[in-house]
Amino acid sequence: MNSFIHMRGVRVDLRNVTILRDVNLAIESGEFWGIAGPNGSGKTTMIRILAGFVLPSQGEVCVLGKPLEDWKLTALRKRVGYLPQRLSFDEGIPISAMEVILMGRTGKRGMLRRLSGKDYEMARSCAAELGIAALLDRPVGSLSGGEHQLVQLARALAQEPEILILDEPTNNLDPRAAAGFMDIVEHLHAQRGLTVINVTHEIGSLPPGCQSIALLKGGHLFASGKKEDLLVSGTLSELYGFRLSVEQSCGYYHIFREKD
Repeated sequence: MNSFIHMRGVRVDLRNVTILRDVNLAIESGEFWGIAGPNGSGKTTMIRILAGFVLPSQGEVCVLGKPLEDWKLTALRKRVGYLPQRLSFDEGIPISAMEVILMGRTGKRGMLRRLSGKDYEMARSCAAELGIAALLDRPVGSLSGGEHQLVQLARALAQEPEILILDEPTNNLDPRAAAGFMDIVEHLHAQRGLTVINVTHEIGSLPPGCQSIALLKGGHLFASGKKEDLLVSGTLSELYGFRLSVEQSCGYYHIFREKD
């Protein structure tokens, strides 16, 4: 397995239920992939394997060019920036945006190492890059949904990752905040050369910089390849089980249900 990320014959069984089966996928360094499919198709489980949080029951997985079994998983997680679903803080918890971003530095350096001035400088630099420097002293529970996601993205960037994995990052954001967030992700991909993997149920949110997509259905890889080849009416109608039409504009794909 020579690819930057490679899955071959991957199966995952959790609590006697098969979540993924016979998944084969190769992602090269610096690529931007979308992962989509119906609810319950195994999308989150798939990316949690790559982030080192779930181990396959069967098959071969290679991350950063190295077999998963050869990784110390804590070391792998330091090199993967991961934004999970539903990561939020109660308004009553007195933790600032700066402290959340610094969690990324703690994740990189280790829990027992004291943070240095360089760590604080890195956190401020990531916040400035994302345009949220003014939020650093704000309680994170008081932030809007879009602001909160940018703080979480800054936390992931503070780890200095080689792979950025996003699980439904625009879920519950209004259209303006969602578009702004994905614009920033696309910019990071282009400027930093990050390998980006974005799970979404909103195919229309994938920016033009996302050139490849993997479609999951019922725990198996339904199809993978170039976005323009797969985001077509026939493929998506078969994937979701009802008639869909596709419109493309300026690199974005919009999906509509057709009337019977």
